[in-house]
Amino acid sequence: MSKRIKATFSQSSLRQAQQEIQRYKQEMLAKCRTVAERLCEVGIRVGTENLGSYGKYITFSTEIMPQKSGIKAILVATNTGLIKSEWRTQDGEKSADVSPLLMAEFGSGLRANNPNASKFGMGTGTFPGQTHADNPEGWWYMDLEGEWHHSYGVTPTMPMYKASKEMTENVEKVVREVFGA
Repeated sequence: MSKRIKATFSQSSLRQAQQEIQRYKQEMLAKCRTVAERLCEVGIRVGTENLGSYGKYITFSTEIMPQKSGIKAILVATNTGLIKSEWRTQDGEKSADVSPLLMAEFGSGLRANNPNASKFGMGTGTFPGQTHADNPEGWWYMDLEGEWHHSYGVTPTMPMYKASKEMTENVEKVVREVFGA
C-alpha cells in the first residue's frame, strides 16, 4: 500500500505534508496492530483446539506493543498450576510436579515426538529420573493404590507448535485482507 503526498516548498505546504505523513504513519501502525491481533486470534484458536486433556490447566494471552519499527506481538501460553504425578516404587512413594503445558507441547516417553523438542532440551529420555523411556515395549508403574498401569508415555498435542505454524501460514492472507492488497 503506497501513498503519494504532494507538497510545494512553501512553509504551509510542507507543514501539511508533514501532518499527512504522521496520519499515514498512524494508519499503518493501526493496520499492523490489526494484523498482529488477527494472527494472535488464529494462534489462540489453534492452540486451544490442541490442548488435549490439559485444557483446564493452560490459558492463552497475547502481548501486543508498539515498537520503533512497527508492532511486536507475542502469543503466551501459561500453566494455571502444576500437576502432581505420584506413583510407587520399591523405594516407596515418589512424586513429581509436572507442567501441563510442557506435557501438552512435548509429551513424554516413546510418544514424545514434537519436531522442535530437541531445540529446548526436551524429548524421549529427558524427564529427570526416567529409566524406561526408550523401551519399545513401554513400561509399567504402580499407582498409590497399588494398581499396575502400562504406558508408552504421553503423545504431545503441540498447541504452541501448531499455533505458530498456523499463524505463519496465515500471514500473507491476513496482511492482504487488512491492507487491501
